Amino acid sequence: MQRYQVLTQNEIEKIHENSLHIMEKIGIKITYEPAREIFAKHGAKVDGDKVYFPRTLVEEAIKLSPSSFTLYARDPKNNVEITTEKTAYVGPYGSPFVTDLDKGRRDAKLEDFVNIVKICDKLENIDIQSHISCETTDIAVAKRPTTMVYNTIKYSTKPFMGSVYGYKNARETIELAAIAFGGLDEIKKRPVMASIPCTLTPLSYDDNQLGAIIAYAETGQAQLINSLSIAGMTTPVTVAGLVSLQNAEVLAGIVLAQCVNPGTPVVYSASGSGAEMSSGVLAIGSPEDAIISLVNGQLAKYYQIPCRISGALSDSKMMDSQAAYESAITLMMAQMAGGNFILHSAGIIETYNCTSFEKLIVDNEIIGYMKYINRGVEVNEDTLAFDAIEEVGPQGTFLVHDHTLDYFRDELYRPTLSNRKTYEQWKADGALPIEQVANKKWKDILASYQEPALSSEVDARMKKYMESL
Repeated sequence: MQRYQVLTQNEIEKIHENSLHIMEKIGIKITYEPAREIFAKHGAKVDGDKVYFPRTLVEEAIKLSPSSFTLYARDPKNNVEITTEKTAYVGPYGSPFVTDLDKGRRDAKLEDFVNIVKICDKLENIDIQSHISCETTDIAVAKRPTTMVYNTIKYSTKPFMGSVYGYKNARETIELAAIAFGGLDEIKKRPVMASIPCTLTPLSYDDNQLGAIIAYAETGQAQLINSLSIAGMTTPVTVAGLVSLQNAEVLAGIVLAQCVNPGTPVVYSASGSGAEMSSGVLAIGSPEDAIISLVNGQLAKYYQIPCRISGALSDSKMMDSQAAYESAITLMMAQMAGGNFILHSAGIIETYNCTSFEKLIVDNEIIGYMKYINRGVEVNEDTLAFDAIEEVGPQGTFLVHDHTLDYFRDELYRPTLSNRKTYEQWKADGALPIEQVANKKWKDILASYQEPALSSEVDARMKKYMESL
């Protein structure tokens, strides 16, 4: 499928050159001593807590980053190939609150987390489970990373994500996951999880995030080297300036991963938007977010590295029309940009702060539309349908023709949520707005949910490992 190109090749190269100039002349603030030692060993200039990157080091790291890799699932049918061409859709990430039509907005708890994992496991358009579907605020902070990974593995057979809260937490979630996949040596050959270590914009990294990059690289697990930028606040207000700075940050993280373990699977991960300047609040359901996604998609294609772009984003405080149109636009831009790992594909409202159960269902429907569009159009002798057109002729009907019967199930998208009944049928069914239909659907998923098989031996070993921490 053709991707939308918002910039020319020459303009992309100018941004790349500007980023290299930033890395070499301005540098990145790195306070984590182990990371500084690694950079120095590989030829970067280290002056105090500033690291300056020579062009050759950056360009070599880009070359070492694979253009494709596979995330392996407990159920092999759920393996996900991450490439520069395919698109994988991932659940919500990082919300401290959840909401639904019955209980309203509230602090997220472990029960909510488990329910979101179960729902995403059964939503056919969600390919990968995130790490923090919502925060588990009733679990001690130190126990949250392993608790979330354990429950994700227990209740889903899809690939998943792990902790980025420092080297220790990252390593613990990796070691816990390895128990379910045959051990560390096995997952080093077959990555089963991803992480999303993030920069500290502008032009710095938090120690915990650098520790996570090192832990995931050591064990060969995938990582989304990420920067979240706010135009006019943490970056220049211009898109070209924002993307240049953001690109420098992401490339620094990619360099670290490749220095630790050449060939480490990475995803170019960048998300930026503008602020509501009257309040200073980040605005994610915005045209700025969409245009920055398009530019980041082009940069990642320039580097031939898979890219992460945020998906169904909204600043709305509830599942309403604002949530619907903002999410549809931002998700469409993610696909048009050629995003390969679409995080926040479903459920997010309130500027990342809240996960809506109803919106999980609505966004799954939007993703279904996107996946259908992404298939493109097959043009061959049979699909051109000349013989069928000749047989039916003028003023005929194709409804019962063999060509229609052969193709309609694959050619026509059948929605799982949208209502296409007549007005009379819809009224007879209760005249429900789509939010209430979505409410019923997620409840039905949980009511009929059957836990996937996890051997009692593996389960016991994972629990024992968690107790030992």
